[in-house]
Amino acid sequence: NATWVAYSVAYTSLEEQDPVAAAHTQYVDMTQAAERDVEAAHKQGWAQLWVSGIEVGGDLHLAQAINSSLYYILSSVRDDWHYSLSPGGLASNGYNGHSFWDVETWMFPSLALLYQDLASSVLQYRFDRIPGAQAKAKSYTPPYAGAMFPWESAFTGQEVCPSSAPTGQLEQHISGDIAYAVRLYWLLSGDDAWMKSIGWPIVQGVAEFYTSRVVYNATSRLYSINGVIPPDEYAVNVNNSVYTNVVAVYSLQFATQVANHFQQPADPKWSEIASSMIIPFDTKQQIHPEFEGYHGQTIKQADVVLLGFPLALNMSQTVLRNDLEYYSARTDSNGPAMTYGIHAVLWLQLGEAQNAASLFERSYANIQAPFCVWTETPQGGTTNFITGAGGFLQAVWAGYGGVRVAQDGVTVDMTLPEGTSLFALRGVQYVGSDLYLATDGVSLYMRVLSVSQGAPSLTVHTGQGTHTLTTNPPKLQKERVQNVGTENP
Repeated sequence: NATWVAYSVAYTSLEEQDPVAAAHTQYVDMTQAAERDVEAAHKQGWAQLWVSGIEVGGDLHLAQAINSSLYYILSSVRDDWHYSLSPGGLASNGYNGHSFWDVETWMFPSLALLYQDLASSVLQYRFDRIPGAQAKAKSYTPPYAGAMFPWESAFTGQEVCPSSAPTGQLEQHISGDIAYAVRLYWLLSGDDAWMKSIGWPIVQGVAEFYTSRVVYNATSRLYSINGVIPPDEYAVNVNNSVYTNVVAVYSLQFATQVANHFQQPADPKWSEIASSMIIPFDTKQQIHPEFEGYHGQTIKQADVVLLGFPLALNMSQTVLRNDLEYYSARTDSNGPAMTYGIHAVLWLQLGEAQNAASLFERSYANIQAPFCVWTETPQGGTTNFITGAGGFLQAVWAGYGGVRVAQDGVTVDMTLPEGTSLFALRGVQYVGSDLYLATDGVSLYMRVLSVSQGAPSLTVHTGQGTHTLTTNPPKLQKERVQNVGTENP
């Protein structure tokens, strides 16, 4: 029996003036190294990544779907290589390898929860390309201010969306999506130094953009954002997309919060606009219309339902349910996979696991045997579609894990996925500590696995009350919330 070893090296003119010569030199160095050393370094690198992860027992197919989804996202990003992610990852040239809202809305949250070095790299990519976002804002007539991040971004950070597609000009919620990702990272990491040097310039630029983008109506005394494409890309050039307006409001409120935290000047217009933005709401049907003039037409993908998660817009359970039922019935069944993960999260948030189960299964129905490679739609589309992988993973940890992060702590409300015997989140990274969270369907287990120097005690909210996990010494910090007893499952 023979063992075949394949080495591959890739360089472009972005890294080297002579990429062929550089690739050849690297290839020679690799082939001259001992094979066992190369393999050992490879195994060590993956072992470090798999310290964090998601475990399920009793359902092999689900476990494979989870681990392969994590693998494909992790394979496409590095903490020392700030080039972000693309819907097709490194497995295809889908969407020309560009970065969209897919990164911050769909893939980033799982990285922020489990792999903060990688999450930081993703946001470093946006920070490094603020000049491109500023250039895009100025390209409009009349010009906008601040950082208007491109719908499709590549090496330079300039808009690279083909001119034939209206999304490059009109899909403008992406700046708010990026600001929301900054907020999530700050909540999970608690890293003020990072926030001041990297996060704040992003958030400030986004707030300045939306301040220049809104239109004031002197009669209603309200602000509008007109002429946009919402996440539902079947709707083109509409006014007051509820999702776009909400992420704009959140961006303005967050900018004010961060400015006050670091004693920086906050533009008073930020608070004024945030408190007076039009947020479409139908009082008769008790739903959020997708935009002004929306009349129930088919939508491409998750849009209004994103107000419930991840945006957590303040609304009653009745309105949350109404939005979910209304738009579930109007979503294109051939649309992208990640929509169904959000539907599952929201049914679980409403306490209805039975309604969630079938949608959860649908959220990873697009993985293809034998290696659980993702396709964008049931019929195909982009492969390997790691945007879908990101939406599915959120259905796992935010849906069945019930993990939510706020300024007053982290909330955990774990439910066993149907057909499983164990569900665990391993290496959840929260303000300097790594946590183990698990359920066997009877008890909820929490343990501090490791602690960074100076990390604070942790506040964890569960259905059984609020718990403080002290962080010294970490090996002793173990809490069984129900049926108080002994070890992890």
